[in-house]
Parts: sequence; structure tokens; C-alpha cells
Amino acid sequence: MIDIDIKDSLYPSLLKEIYDPPEKLFCKGDTSVLGKSCISIVGTRFFSDYGEYVTEKIISELAILDIAIVSGLARGIDTIAHKSALKNGLKTIAVLGSGLNRVYPSENVKLAEEIEKKGLLISEYSHDDPPLKMNFPQRNRIISGLSLATLVTEAPDKSGALITADFALEQGRDIFVVPGDIDRRGSKGVLKLLRNGAAYPISKGGEIIETIKKQSLPFKDSHDGNAKSGATIRSAILKQCKLNSEERLLIETIGSRRGKNLEKIVEESKLTTQQALAALSFLEINGLIRQKNGLYKLGDVFH
Repeated sequence: MIDIDIKDSLYPSLLKEIYDPPEKLFCKGDTSVLGKSCISIVGTRFFSDYGEYVTEKIISELAILDIAIVSGLARGIDTIAHKSALKNGLKTIAVLGSGLNRVYPSENVKLAEEIEKKGLLISEYSHDDPPLKMNFPQRNRIISGLSLATLVTEAPDKSGALITADFALEQGRDIFVVPGDIDRRGSKGVLKLLRNGAAYPISKGGEIIETIKKQSLPFKDSHDGNAKSGATIRSAILKQCKLNSEERLLIETIGSRRGKNLEKIVEESKLTTQQALAALSFLEINGLIRQKNGLYKLGDVFH
């Protein structure tokens, strides 16, 4: 277990910006995750099949980026968010409302152990502090405080997820929601946020990425100023995106101004045509390259 003081260099800079940041964070796992751009995903404990589907779908779409998913290890959408992040190779941060030696709910002990190995568990409460009811609303300020934006996928009218959204609003962070059926209990809180003009409705992860690239420093570096060189765009893609060796090779091969056809790309990359087509398809779907009249260029996802 590692204790991180607010004056420590490991302490997340975004969290320092909030009102009443915790003076100390107790951590188990990979503390380097605290340096990643984060998105928090929260929702109801009593989720529907739809809530589960959209949570998994959006996280899978966010997995193109080297980010971390933050949630509260609670039953329901929180659990789905953590599991989906791990499934898609993303780091995840679980913020507990108890000491790290008192994981709550007990059914998520094994999940907490997996997160400790592949992500990070954090709490502002001492190691053996119990999961008191009053702790959970308070810990929600940390969930939103670590994050560039918060997504609420499903929430009833009175929900801990709405408390997290309220904190995000106070902290000046963007809030996203997934619209649902108007007569569904889990849509009541979402409709409330939309009615109050507090959230943006989304249908896919790419709409969240648009916000991340405006707020996260590596993304800002890629679109500050008027001129965007191929080297700048390429650097941003290679820094922020999770790509395999073939996809990275094609990003290094393709330029931003003069397009290259498939034959030229295969010749320069030394990949087979089948390998190149598979990688090009993935990159184009995710907006990292664009194709017109058979010529491929770096995409404008970071512009």
C-alpha cells in the first residue's frame, strides 16, 4: 500500500483543482495510472440490459485511447465499467468509500484484486475504515475530480451517480449521458440532467473523445496554433492511442498532406496487402486516417 500526500508529485493535478481535495490518497496497485487522462463512468446499481450494453459499447470505443476509466466499485454500472475497461485493455481506477482493507461490496473483492494487479485502488480513508453510508457521497467528488469528464449511462431520479454529476458540474468538468426510454426508471436521472442543461447526450465513445482532445495536454499540443504538421499529428496519435505494431507502422508511413495509395503503403511498410488492409480499416474507422479516391492521409481526429 502506498500513501500519496497532496504535496507529492504523484498526486493528480486535476484532483488538486477541486474544492476540498483529499489531503492524502491511500493506494494499492499501479500509481502511474494517476498520470493518465481519465474518464469517469457511473450509474445505477439496478441496471438494465440496455445500460449494460451501452456502458460496454462506449468503453470499447474509448479503448482506442491510452486513458483510464474511473468508477466507484459499486454494484451495477460501476462494476460493469471496471470489468469492461479491463476486458478492453484499459487501466481502471476504483475509488472506495472505505479503507482499502475493507472492500465494499464484498462481492467485488475478487474484482478489486484484479484491479490492483492491472489498475489502481484508491481511498481517502485509512486502511481499515469501514464503509460508512456517509462516506460514499463524499468519495464521489474524487471520482469526478480525477476525470476530464463524467459519463452517466443509467440513473434513477435519486442516485449516487447524480451526486457524482453534481460534483463534476461544480468542478467545471463536462458531463455526458446516454439517453434512454422516457418511461424507464434508470432514465429519470439522465432526463433530469438533460432538462437542466447540465449534460450532453451522446450515442458513441467518439463524442467523448472530442472533449478529451480539447482538455488533455497531449491533445492540446496537437491542435494549438494554426498549422498542424504531419509530425505533430503523428506524434499525438502515437502518444495517445493504443495501436499494435502494424497500425503504428502505418501511422509512421502515411503523411498528412499528400495521400498514398495501398500499393505505395504496402511497398514502404513491407506489410502484406492483407495486413495493411486490416490495419488501414481499423485506423480509418477510428478517425486516425482518412481515405479519398484511394489515397490515404492522416486523419483529423486531433485537429
